[in-house]
Amino acid sequence: MVLSNTDLKVFVDKIRLKPENMPKYKEQVKRLLGNLEDKIKNDQRTGLKVTRAVISGSWNKHTILRPTGDTPIDIDLVLFIGGDENIINDISKLHDFIVSYLEEIYPQKDIARDVDAEGHTKSVKIKFLGSGLEVDIVPVVPIKTPEGYVWQPQRGVGGKYITSIDKQLAFAKERREENSSYTSIVRCLKWWRNYKELKPEDGTPGLSSFSIELIVAYLDLTRGIETNIEEGIIRFFEFVSTTTKPFPDISFRGAINNVPVNYDTPIFVADNTNNENNACKKLTSDSWKEIVEEASEAFDALCRAESYKAEGATIEEWKNVFGPTFDIK
Repeated sequence: MVLSNTDLKVFVDKIRLKPENMPKYKEQVKRLLGNLEDKIKNDQRTGLKVTRAVISGSWNKHTILRPTGDTPIDIDLVLFIGGDENIINDISKLHDFIVSYLEEIYPQKDIARDVDAEGHTKSVKIKFLGSGLEVDIVPVVPIKTPEGYVWQPQRGVGGKYITSIDKQLAFAKERREENSSYTSIVRCLKWWRNYKELKPEDGTPGLSSFSIELIVAYLDLTRGIETNIEEGIIRFFEFVSTTTKPFPDISFRGAINNVPVNYDTPIFVADNTNNENNACKKLTSDSWKEIVEEASEAFDALCRAESYKAEGATIEEWKNVFGPTFDIK
């Protein structure tokens, strides 16, 4: 039995952040940005300083999921740091500056730091205990060329890379405008990833949300825009699970640089702004093998579901892929 977009949007509405819950989070995000903008405008310090703040990630890309016991509402707050171009060579100093800066604004908040064995800060998070909102702080350092690009530290591993936050967000906006079902397809696939425990967390490799967004976008750009949610989901699973030929290097027109000739990960999915950046850098061969196996099982299940005439049997196959939350009523 084929499911329509109307059917599947019932499920999408179950897994997206509920409209009635949006105001409290939106208000908190608005206050957070307001406090930062006031601080930026009135900051008279010389040397290191925050020059701009932007909400990024799934919140801004309209692909955020509702919170669950294992997955809180998590947004990315990008802070643009000016005053010292060389700060990018001292990542721990950059993170320590961010911590002290945020403590000036939120002395009462739990500003969590992930530190290495030497006590150097690797990542920073603000937790709002009342709502459960968690804000991952992403510091970036603007560079002169290419215009609109920044140095961004690699979260948790000490490296850095060149990307463009503005171009990433513009790209996501273009995908939403060109495909009205883009965010629904991405949300469903992120829910599948979480249900199958394929999400990278606590140092465990997995399939990032950014990787899912990029693969869905790549398929739209190279194989045609798929507005049918069911077919978009099945196309993703088929693409990921096909083992008769090597998984292609994914790159994007308009991005700077090229995919490296040699890389040490099982696949390469380029950042849409810089083809040298691999969104799947933390994948291992074992984790990719597990993803391929789960995608193959999902593809087979949904193909079987399409062949059934009974709604009950169809829904059971979809539940095997997306879990007991799945329903169309």
